Amino acid sequence: MSDDRTLLIGLDGLDWSEIDPWISDGSLSNISQIENIGSARNLASTHPPWTPCAWPSLLSGQNPGKHGVFDFFTRDGYDKRLIERPDVDAPYLFEAADAHDRTSLVVNYPVTHPASRLDNGAVVPGYLAREDASFYPEHLREEYENEHGEYRIYPDYGTDDDAVAEYVDVARCRRDMARFLDERYDWDLMAVQFQVTDSVFHDLDDRDEIRRVLENIDEFVGDIIDLGDDDATVLIASDHGMGDYDWTFYANSWLAENGYCETTTGDTQYFRQAKDGLKGTDKDSTEGSVLETAIETAASTASAAGLSPQRIHHGLSRVGLADVVERLLPEDALVAAQNQVVDYPNSTAFQLYFNSLGIHLNVEDRDPAGTIPQEEYEEVRAGLIEKLEHVRDPNGELVFDAVRPRENVYEGEHLEDAPDIALFPRDYRYDVSGSILDMFRRYPHKNHKPEGILLSNRPLNVDGQAEIYDIAPTVAAALGIPVDANTDGEVLLDKKEIVERENWDERCDEYANEQSGEDSSSVEDRLSDLGYME
Repeated sequence: MSDDRTLLIGLDGLDWSEIDPWISDGSLSNISQIENIGSARNLASTHPPWTPCAWPSLLSGQNPGKHGVFDFFTRDGYDKRLIERPDVDAPYLFEAADAHDRTSLVVNYPVTHPASRLDNGAVVPGYLAREDASFYPEHLREEYENEHGEYRIYPDYGTDDDAVAEYVDVARCRRDMARFLDERYDWDLMAVQFQVTDSVFHDLDDRDEIRRVLENIDEFVGDIIDLGDDDATVLIASDHGMGDYDWTFYANSWLAENGYCETTTGDTQYFRQAKDGLKGTDKDSTEGSVLETAIETAASTASAAGLSPQRIHHGLSRVGLADVVERLLPEDALVAAQNQVVDYPNSTAFQLYFNSLGIHLNVEDRDPAGTIPQEEYEEVRAGLIEKLEHVRDPNGELVFDAVRPRENVYEGEHLEDAPDIALFPRDYRYDVSGSILDMFRRYPHKNHKPEGILLSNRPLNVDGQAEIYDIAPTVAAALGIPVDANTDGEVLLDKKEIVERENWDERCDEYANEQSGEDSSSVEDRLSDLGYME
């Protein structure tokens, strides 16, 4: 162990605007204490500000154009699959620390599966891993569960039982795992992430319930901080913010209406945001399933008669009945009617991922069945950007603050993997969905904002907001190891000594090479429960 113990605590999705009242009234006393004795800043996220691209950026110090992750999914032509650690083409902070003989304990960070095989320390994978994901070293799961009971990555989203207890029980696993590992390792870096700080805002409407969950997590944060000595450096960060959204904009529906996207009848795709009636008791689930089947059958019949679910929903909207139907029927069942999918080979442009805030063009000699000649790419893209810049919602408000070509947003060797066009919703109050229904749906809810939080018990050398890319070099400097020469971030701590730099790629090329090859459908279901796969 070095003399530079560091704690990196991740609190997914926390936003100052959401938690400031609870800091002020003492509900979040440990977070408040760090703010009072040290520094607090806004932390700018990635684009898009989604968990699977933001945490890899935080752990690597690199923008998505370098590490290659732009969404929950990666693509192979028109097909997609959930990302894993080997899809992130960048070394993680704790792998660089391991290469310098520092001992790292990594608990629950997203996109850390399959677990890196550290020479010193342990990795317990988090979000996007299967519930039964292997730890490293492998024996740790059995040993932990013999002492503490089942280790869980995911809560039961939408439970009809005590939701607060459900979230707190899952969060407690992080604190208990930190204590368990602390007893077994003489560590330099303790990195623990809480995902449920995000999930409660997606899943719960009751502010008091959210507060009660966060109060417990604040207690767990204090317990983890206590595992360090008095001189340990503490950083607490969220990967993005959280706040109010008003609308869902169906990008592929708009592209179809404007002649860019062709559709066909395909496998049903479900809305997952409203789970009432499809979760809970067996009776409720049975009734929801029967209703879902009936509506899907009716939709298929309507499609055969030339009436797509998109046209049906639009007709209901015009006569003021769409909202009434959505209140009376479980929304998953209602939108089982959505059996229209993108006909990728015959389209010019589409949103490939479910909510990636990006439009892909279908280009000859690049995509499997490209339709746009290479020499027309820039002209087609510029024309589409101009049209998207002028899209307005049903209230007449512009949907996007900015629509940009990818090279104005990202840099790095994975630029070609990014969507061709990046979308920046106005004030981040619009979901941008890849499903095909009507072009807009009124949908007040909480979702991600582009600024998270950063706190430290140390002074932070930054004017204004910090960047998510600053965290990896800052923690590296705190640990006394060289900072990655390829980082997009800066060291935020005042260090008396000169900060060394080296190429982490050359140091860490053996840690994350193999895909898991596991079925990810159970993880996709959990993402659907939170509305990420609409």
